[in-house]
Amino acid sequence: MVMKRLPWLEAILIVVVMSISLYAAFSDAQNFPQRWFTRDDAYYYFKVAQNISEGHGSTFDGINPTNGYHPLWMLICIPIFALARIDLILPLRVLLLVMSGLSVATGILLYRLIGKIFTPFVGALAALYWVFDIRVQNTIYRQGLESGIAAFFIALFLYKLYEFEKTWRKNGVPRKELITLGLLAALTMFSRLDLVFLAVLAGLWILFRGHALRYYLPLDILSIIFSVLLAFTTKFGFPDYFEHANTAAAMIVVALIVRLLAAYLLGLFQNQTIQKPRTTLTKLAVFALLSSVLVSALMLVLARVLNFNAMPRSILAVDAVVSLLLIGATRFLHRDLHTVSDQPADESPLNTLKNHWKQWLTEGSIYYGIIAGSLGVYMMWNRIAIGTFSPVSGQIKRWWGTFLVNFYGKYPQDTLTFFGITPDKGNAAWMPIAGIFEKWSAKLAFLNLSGTLRYVLIMLLSALVFYLVLRTNKQKALTAIVQTGTIPLLGACLLQIIYYNYTGYSAEKEWYWVGELLAIVIALSLFVGILSHMIPASLVKSVIGWGLVAVVGFSLSINFWDKTRLAMPYDRWEPNAPYDDRIPLIETNTEPGSIIGLTGGGTTAYFIHDRIIVNMDGLINSKPYFESLQNRTAGEYLYNMGLDYVFANRYILSSQPYKGMFDAYLTDTGVKYDGSDLMKYGK
Repeated sequence: MVMKRLPWLEAILIVVVMSISLYAAFSDAQNFPQRWFTRDDAYYYFKVAQNISEGHGSTFDGINPTNGYHPLWMLICIPIFALARIDLILPLRVLLLVMSGLSVATGILLYRLIGKIFTPFVGALAALYWVFDIRVQNTIYRQGLESGIAAFFIALFLYKLYEFEKTWRKNGVPRKELITLGLLAALTMFSRLDLVFLAVLAGLWILFRGHALRYYLPLDILSIIFSVLLAFTTKFGFPDYFEHANTAAAMIVVALIVRLLAAYLLGLFQNQTIQKPRTTLTKLAVFALLSSVLVSALMLVLARVLNFNAMPRSILAVDAVVSLLLIGATRFLHRDLHTVSDQPADESPLNTLKNHWKQWLTEGSIYYGIIAGSLGVYMMWNRIAIGTFSPVSGQIKRWWGTFLVNFYGKYPQDTLTFFGITPDKGNAAWMPIAGIFEKWSAKLAFLNLSGTLRYVLIMLLSALVFYLVLRTNKQKALTAIVQTGTIPLLGACLLQIIYYNYTGYSAEKEWYWVGELLAIVIALSLFVGILSHMIPASLVKSVIGWGLVAVVGFSLSINFWDKTRLAMPYDRWEPNAPYDDRIPLIETNTEPGSIIGLTGGGTTAYFIHDRIIVNMDGLINSKPYFESLQNRTAGEYLYNMGLDYVFANRYILSSQPYKGMFDAYLTDTGVKYDGSDLMKYGK
């Protein structure tokens, strides 16, 4: 069905969202730091953008160069925060409107994508949820962080992949199209650097079109990585696993090379829907035996050569079984949903390589060349300007993860958390669906099972119901999975989660999981879309569908308006009320020109007058400062820099990762506020 364009719906979304946003944008100035952009991390962007716009370079404090941010959002912030020289609140008013514009643009892209694949009212429901749901707004847009631009570019990239999917069979893929896709993938990656996984997997999806490789290869990569990590985490548990993370990484590399090569040569990357089930099972049996023997032999050799702490045989056995089950499952699930492939039934793996390698090499060079080239330029700039190839903030958080206990958060402490499927709100990558599963599992308390087992059972039952619904219209389901880019998106989400957790990473935040939230919206749209296709097209169906859209839209938009109106009141504050209550206290008790250290300090740095705020946790500081933290010489570093005061919680400074390294330089002034002390810094 070709979707009739309904510009009126898009116009309504734009008018309603931007009207409410304009109301918020002109509200009291104090609302912005106190009730809207409340995350200290956002002000790291704001202060650096202000400094860049004023010619001070990429620095938070005007002293230390830094790169602790995602580059595309910083580029957008720079012209906005050039307005800070006029008024500090003016950029925040503009930014609120920019974030609202990104929200409605993303909603419209979802409407067009899902509406074209299913029916317009299903797309409308997805758009309304995205634009008006308070959880989405609080997580993605009201933080003032890069999540808003990341969501937009993910949606835009998926929509472009949809258009690519609709045209490549008829028109081929001209070089211009590959360049466009490569540039869009690069922009998506620079909106949040961990979206590099989406850029890479989407490349496989594009290059191997018309061949079963596009399905099997991304899923096999995920299966192999998951299998190895599951074997290690279940064997050693937490935190002992992290002592063997390097061994796990080595095994992942070995397993990827051996198993992918074996699967290809044995014909498991050929379309298994045109093979007899017995043939597929035979190939899987040979694959499992051959690849497991090779992986085991190589890992035992490496264990001796590289002197691994441990390489238990049980890990090799678990990996062999789990990888076989997962790789086999992809083939039989694909067979069950069934698709028509352009690949000839009698084409051997070697003939496939012979016939396509030039095309794959040429197109891969264009697409991946753009991504690798742009990433290389970015990394070289970092190395030259900042002294390190990657953002210091990510290095800091990975260093925090090396402490078994630290103030900023713990390593994953169980397998569910490690793979991001925990219902724990602080670590869950799949909220809000994980929270719903947790509530459902609580209703099964009558079963003689642990909470974790009940939660896993609910997940498995939900997955089964989802799959059974897809089976009611197999061809439509598979077409929708292909056209929505579900496989590269889901694969990128899983790789992102594993990237953060496989060696430990502290202080993960809810706004990291932009792709996961979009994947949930697309998956639920797929579910609703297949259900809607069970009902024959008719006027009654259309009326009911759009009636549901009207009810949902009215309910969500009213709630959105109420929450916005309450958060951004008029005449609520005294005209001279401070933007942050800490600032008058600091300004009263320090001299103009003072250099003051805070363990966070984003909001304070942006609003304080005639003082310099230095970030002590290192997230928006320099590479040399990070090295001084690692070497436990940060106290001396700040002393040599000329730090005058520290305003911080004593408990934080006595905990890891600091553990008293500043104590010799601190003298109490007697000034306290909300658990923090203002201390003189010096010898």
